[in-house]
Amino acid sequence: MSLRALLSVTALLTVLQLGEPALAQTAEPVRVAPETIGLGNSPDDVDNQLAESEERYDALFPVGPLEPLHRQWEDFARQLERSIGLELGLNYTALYQNADASLPRSQTEAAVGDLDFFGRWNLVNRGGPWPGALVFFTENRHRFTDIPPSDLGAAIGSLWGTTNGFSRQDFALTQLYWEQGSREDQLVYRLGKMDPESIYDRARYVSANEAFLNQAFSTTLAMPVPTTGLGAALAISPFTNTYVVAGVHDANGEKTSFGDIDKGELFAAIEFGVAPGHGKPGAGLYHVTLWHSDAREVADIPSGRGIALTLQQEFGPDGNIVPFFRYSYGDGGATPVRQAIATGLGFEEPFGQNNDLIGLGFSWGQPADTSLRDQYVLEAFYRFQVTPHTNLTPDLQVILDPSENPAEETIVVGGMRLRTLF
Repeated sequence: MSLRALLSVTALLTVLQLGEPALAQTAEPVRVAPETIGLGNSPDDVDNQLAESEERYDALFPVGPLEPLHRQWEDFARQLERSIGLELGLNYTALYQNADASLPRSQTEAAVGDLDFFGRWNLVNRGGPWPGALVFFTENRHRFTDIPPSDLGAAIGSLWGTTNGFSRQDFALTQLYWEQGSREDQLVYRLGKMDPESIYDRARYVSANEAFLNQAFSTTLAMPVPTTGLGAALAISPFTNTYVVAGVHDANGEKTSFGDIDKGELFAAIEFGVAPGHGKPGAGLYHVTLWHSDAREVADIPSGRGIALTLQQEFGPDGNIVPFFRYSYGDGGATPVRQAIATGLGFEEPFGQNNDLIGLGFSWGQPADTSLRDQYVLEAFYRFQVTPHTNLTPDLQVILDPSENPAEETIVVGGMRLRTLF
C-alpha cells in the first residue's frame, strides 16, 4: 500500500469519526493511573486499556456521526459490568512507517493494522477484599505492505526495531490468566498465559500504542523478555507506594499457542520499585529489575542475565512535564544489545488538551557483537486527539550510525499512527 493510499484510509476513518465540528468543551485533566502499581505499570496492561477506553477526551472535533455507536457500546459494556462483572474493551491501531534508506521501496515502506478485543471478568469478591478476575486479550494484525513495521528495522540495518510489535499475526487468544488481589490488599498475583513484557521494567511512555514507537523507548533493549506464554507473577506492596514484583515465565512463549513450558526453559525476573505520590501530580516511579533467562536448546540461544533501571518524575503545577531515564544491561540471552540508555521528556496536555502528548527522546545502544558500531536514535512525536475516541500521532525518528548498515550514516524514519477506542 502506498503512502497516498494509506493516508486516504486514515482520512476516511477520521472523517467517519468527525462529523460536524462543535464547540470545544472544558474538561478536567485525565489521569489513567494504574490501580495496582507493580503489575500495572504498563499502559498496555489490560486494566489500563480498559480505563483508557472509558475516558472521554478533549478533541479537535468533540462529536461525530459514530457518537451513537460509541454510546450504544458504552451502555452495553456498562450493563454487562453491572450485571455479571464483565468489563470489555475494543480498539484498533494502524501504523505506517517509511524510511529514506537507499533500498527498494518494498524494504523501506511498512504498514499494519492491529485489532484488539479484551476484557476482565470480575468473578470473586467484586468491590471487596481479595477480588479475583479472569482476564483475556485477543489480537489480529494484518499488514498493508510487503513487510510489517516490525520488520522495518532489520530491513534498513538498524540494530533494533523502529517499533515494538506491529507484526503480522492471525487472530489469536494471546493472554488468558487469573488475577487476584489488589493494591489495598498489598498483594496481587497472576497465573496463566500472560505477557511478561507488560509487567517488567514498564513506565509511563513504554508503549508503542500510546507513546514512543522505536524499541529503544517502547521496550527494554538489553532484556530479552519472552512473548506471551504460561507463567506466574506476584506483586507485593510492603510499604506505602512501594512494590516488589517477581515472576517466572516460559522462555519459549508464543502468542498463537500455549508454548512449551514443559521443556523447563524459563525466564525469571524480580523488580524493586518506589512510586512516591502515586496517582497525584508530582508522582514519581523508580525501579530496578534483575532478570535471568535459561538456555534455549532448540532455538540455540545461551542463557542470559542482566539488570534494568528506570527513573521517572513529574514536574510542573499539574505534573505534566515528565522527564525519564532508562538503562539496561544484558549478558547473553537472545538480545543483540549488550547495554542501552534511553532518556527523554514528555509534555502532557499541551494547549490544554487532556490527552495530547509531545514526546522527545534520545537513545544509545551498544551491540553484543563487538565488531558492530554503537547506534543512536532521536525520536519526536505529537499525539493529538481528533475525536474523543480517536487520536493521531505523527512520529519522526533519526537513526544515527545504524549498526548493521555501515553504508548509511543517518536514516530518517517517518511514521503515522491512528488509534481508535471503544
